[in-house]
Amino acid sequence: MKTSFLKKRRESGQSMVEMAITLPLVLLLICGMLEMGWLAATRQVMDTITREATRAGIVATTKAASTTAVNTTIANAKPDYMKNPLTVTITYSNPSNFKDGDLTVTMEYNLPTLTPLTAFLAPGGAYHITATSTMKVG
Repeated sequence: MKTSFLKKRRESGQSMVEMAITLPLVLLLICGMLEMGWLAATRQVMDTITREATRAGIVATTKAASTTAVNTTIANAKPDYMKNPLTVTITYSNPSNFKDGDLTVTMEYNLPTLTPLTAFLAPGGAYHITATSTMKVG
């Protein structure tokens, strides 16, 4: 009977030690899943905005109107959580003849990390995301 009592007494803090060992790993996994979901969702949003901006640019009648349409579409479609500035590059494959060639729109964005536990995954504390879309003009 005495050995049973001593055995229980020695195991009384076991669950606390196990929790102390596993909790950081579980939190890191949960934060990593949240971070990757945040990154994937923002990447999908950027792909969609870039595609819509390219569509708006290819139906314009002039090169200046095309550039304005692309920039306006991006400004209107950009979600509120994207507070850092976007870098937008508009390239025409045939700059001398706007209607004969391709329009390429490239957006670049530095997405800040969502959770502090996974900040080591992003160099500089932000993920660099690039989205590109190319379509035939005319």
